[in-house]
Amino acid sequence: MRTAADHHVAWSDLVRHSGLESQDWHVVGVFQAASATYNVTFRAEPELARFLDYLFTSGESFGTSRLYRRAAIYPLRPEYDLSGLRFQFDAEHQVAAAALLADDHDADHLYRWITRGDAGRDDVVLAHDSWNEHETAFPSSAFITVSQLREVVTQWAFGEVLPPPVVGWVDGPDDLGWL
Repeated sequence: MRTAADHHVAWSDLVRHSGLESQDWHVVGVFQAASATYNVTFRAEPELARFLDYLFTSGESFGTSRLYRRAAIYPLRPEYDLSGLRFQFDAEHQVAAAALLADDHDADHLYRWITRGDAGRDDVVLAHDSWNEHETAFPSSAFITVSQLREVVTQWAFGEVLPPPVVGWVDGPDDLGWL
């Protein structure tokens, strides 16, 4: 039986299968804190690194963060998102978990993954949808460190291989979907 750890998808294949291979791509996202909502666009890795520095050290309490890789000519057309990453972290305990989707238009297949790690804690709840936290809570086996999450986000946003190989991944449940 193949698992998510056995099956990787090339970003370039997703783009080619989408019919949008001539487009520039960037990362857009929404980060909800207790005191603000941040709508962001990242076109280069240094921009993302600066924001992650703020995100992980701000002292704010963040809900589920949502990121999408989107064709630059369609900034308001989410139907052209080829991959989405959702994550939540607990800065105090330095743990995180992430869920990843990748849409292969050619194969009409939605790949679903969640992180696999050994940083699980019984006293922390992380979810891939903070509006429905108890229905979408990550299992403790999905917990990774915040420093690993930083690498996951960067590799997902600007890398070629999905899921990012910096951590382990398992197949996500069939009801995992937001693209």
